[in-house]
Amino acid sequence: MTRPPYGQGPISPGGRPVPPPPGRRPGTPGPRPDPGYPQRPGPGYPQRQGFPPPPGYQPRPGQAGPQASPYGIPLAPPLPPVGYTPRQRPQTPPPAPQGPTPYGPTVRPTPPPRRRRWGTVLLIVIVVVTGVLLRTALSTGLDNIGAGDSVDTGYGPDVGALGVAETAGNPLLTDTDATLVPADCDYAPWSTRVDQARAFFDSAAICLESGWRAVFAEVGLSFEAPKVDVTASTTGITTLCTGNSSNFAAFYCSADKTIYMPISQLQTDVFKNNWVVYLSVFAHEYGHHVQAQAGILGKVHAQRREAGVRSDTGLELSRRTELQANCFDGMYLSSSRGGGALTSAQISVARNDAYHRGDAPGDMRDHGTTQNGGAWFEVGLDENRTFACNTFTAPASAVN
Repeated sequence: MTRPPYGQGPISPGGRPVPPPPGRRPGTPGPRPDPGYPQRPGPGYPQRQGFPPPPGYQPRPGQAGPQASPYGIPLAPPLPPVGYTPRQRPQTPPPAPQGPTPYGPTVRPTPPPRRRRWGTVLLIVIVVVTGVLLRTALSTGLDNIGAGDSVDTGYGPDVGALGVAETAGNPLLTDTDATLVPADCDYAPWSTRVDQARAFFDSAAICLESGWRAVFAEVGLSFEAPKVDVTASTTGITTLCTGNSSNFAAFYCSADKTIYMPISQLQTDVFKNNWVVYLSVFAHEYGHHVQAQAGILGKVHAQRREAGVRSDTGLELSRRTELQANCFDGMYLSSSRGGGALTSAQISVARNDAYHRGDAPGDMRDHGTTQNGGAWFEVGLDENRTFACNTFTAPASAVN
């Protein structure tokens, strides 16, 4: 509800850290974040310092104002500010005193004719029928889709438009051989100009679609490519996941199956022409689309709504989802490296960057620590198997 290129959490002051040795696994200490390395924000990835948190994130102390939910669910209105007194309803004046009752019989007014109750009966019938229909819809699939996804009341537990509504047992994650084959992707040149940036992400989308479509065919799932929206900034962008808010970075919206990539939020002043960082951001958000197509994301949304989005269980589900997208990101970069489209030096930049994205002290714990964020990226990079990216079977220490 979905989601600085991506990532959030502060970075300790200093220089960039030496990239961690390959093969580090979730739950083991990663390189300590170096001071001065900026963090990047974004729905789907945690925010870097200096940028406002993405929609759906709990405001930090001292912040105020409502935020839009990343799951398309409107949040409750904020409490009135301190010192604000709600307007009171005007009180009804007391009735005027009556004089003494005159002598003689009291004249009673003629009661109005009784109205027919057909309207009341009809209203009751409508309410009962509506309740039955609603209950039927809920029992046939509304709980299997993510917030904002199209409602298909005939959607059941079998393979369908949104895959299989499972997390740990999803076919995408139980096939031990599912992998992204090496691909020599022809990436368009990077530039901060909107037209050239759009060409760059479109060229990456072609390669991502080709790789993931083959994986879905292998595990018996259908796949539909997402839409990609590249803009100069967030100004004037209205989505089903963010509403009219412009307070977001790169993110995937499951409601319209679109990846949003505002260039102004990618921290291009920091990363310059290291376009592998922007590619990694895009591959992470594409990973959320992969989860949606497989049925994982819809199931997580339903489970979080049931448990409470910001409950301990709800936040852990969010972390498992985000860390899995990190792993899918690593898988794709591994595939691109295997095909010769990325160099070892570029992979090192991406690996180093992965260890600088995660929840900071005081953040809502919905993305995972920087150590686990980098470790899951390396799992995907080194093993390139969806089975290895099953964060939903990992111990809690690997997704904290």
